[in-house]
Amino acid sequence: IMTILKRWNYDKQTYEPYEVPDDWNVKSLAIDMDEIVNCPHCGQEVTFGNCYTSREIHTQSGFGYAVCESCYNTERAIEDKWRNKQNG
Repeated sequence: IMTILKRWNYDKQTYEPYEVPDDWNVKSLAIDMDEIVNCPHCGQEVTFGNCYTSREIHTQSGFGYAVCESCYNTERAIEDKWRNKQNG
């Protein structure tokens, strides 16, 4: 069984369904900064306090999920590429 999140598609300028396994602990907010969460991109386990806010994968309210540093850097590269394409 999968959990469906929302992932921003820069080219289409809309959200698309994004599935993660039900047993992954994906969060956009945590009270305990030492809580172990899964990066919704790669599944890596990381403490919430060491995560970055996703620029692509969001809650229904638009808050970014916690992602690992490597996946955050990939997201930034994708966004930068899209912005550069828009600016010609």
